Amino acid sequence: MKTRLLMGCEYQALVDTISGDTLGYEALARFQTLEGQAVAPNSLFERLHHNPAQLARVELAAKACQLRHAPHADKLFLNIDPHSLQGLDDDWFEALAQRGNITIELIENTCINDAVIATELAHRLQHHGIRVALDDAGAPHALLSLPLLAQVDCIKFDRHWLDLLQDDCQRTLLEHLLGFARETGKTTVLEGIETQEQLTLARRLGLDMVQGFLFRERFIRQIPDTPLELDFSSRSD
Repeated sequence: MKTRLLMGCEYQALVDTISGDTLGYEALARFQTLEGQAVAPNSLFERLHHNPAQLARVELAAKACQLRHAPHADKLFLNIDPHSLQGLDDDWFEALAQRGNITIELIENTCINDAVIATELAHRLQHHGIRVALDDAGAPHALLSLPLLAQVDCIKFDRHWLDLLQDDCQRTLLEHLLGFARETGKTTVLEGIETQEQLTLARRLGLDMVQGFLFRERFIRQIPDTPLELDFSSRSD
């Protein structure tokens, strides 16, 4: 079954926890049908995992779109599924590095093999001078790989932590992870900030940056206009 979609992107502000200044943006893929109905990126990429070649094609097209429309800002964060970049030659990494001030967010997954692939990709990106962030650290569905945690330049903490901080054990764990990040020179980001109270909490905890719908007025949305044809009629593993 062939599916035709339109692809665009959204840029969510990365905000300095102390000054409130916008320091950069995280680029996110957005999809919709030809009739204008939104398609959830997570469900789409989950289906694409059954066809690695198609996953790589869509991921690279999404990154090209996000780079093409990126706002002029100091920092640009891009999400990448580590599986999609296996087999790419060095030319792609070198071209990405030339943009400057790019951080690649690697998605935590749920098995050891995924963590190994992500750690290997982190080494390769850093070899080309590209910063690497661990995305969704502490999310309920995610595996926390200690080698990957040690390797990355930035830790992005999942919004799930905001629901756990009343628990003394969980709060202590987060404080120690933040302490580890400070001692090793890693940037920290807390996702999912929706209220001033949560922003105040992030300040008290000493996070470097925050993002979330509290800052939605700073979001930049590029209307989906890049055509994309996908084939879900067969699987290729």
